[in-house]
Amino acid sequence: MKKVFDLNFCFKGSRKYVQGPDIFDAIVKLLSKEFANITKLKYTAYEMLYSNATLYITNKFVKKEYETINSIITFFSDDEKYYAVVCNNGKTITCSTDYSEEVVEKNSEIIENTISFQNTLPYSFTEIVVSMNKYFLNQTIDEQGKWIVTKFDYLHLDDISNINNATIKIELLQNLNNKLTKSKLLLNNKEVGYLYFSLIPKES
Repeated sequence: MKKVFDLNFCFKGSRKYVQGPDIFDAIVKLLSKEFANITKLKYTAYEMLYSNATLYITNKFVKKEYETINSIITFFSDDEKYYAVVCNNGKTITCSTDYSEEVVEKNSEIIENTISFQNTLPYSFTEIVVSMNKYFLNQTIDEQGKWIVTKFDYLHLDDISNINNATIKIELLQNLNNKLTKSKLLLNNKEVGYLYFSLIPKES
């Protein structure tokens, strides 16, 4: 089985690449129409995406069939494993949207290895936790460079579908030489997944 879809994006603000949350949210929107009982989602980024993309959904993944892979989401539906493969198609992105992380930054509370935020925003769960974690790492780790999301795992898609007025927490679990981090995601004190970041060093 293989289904093919076009993914069309807008850049956020002045960015010239597509953020991981935007890729993930676009795919989830399609998956929700095609599959039921979606669980064990794992998003992994391989290359930055600078253009629109083609999405391939299959239950049999063969890497050599794809010339370039920007990211992959694996997931289960009714106990069967599927792959959502994102490939750059070279089509130019022609739009941008306003997006500010300022509200998240100003209203998040950092206590030791945890950052929390009482959500009042219309953004997706993934957008918010990525902004929260980037802010947390920039505030707590003294390293020069840019923190980017490389992977996130969600136990159940339904767990992150309703976040209105929810309390969102991120707890740092592992920090590998201030270059790679793993954090636990909690929604109203319920564990819903994990978030991984890596540091791109600042060019000297």
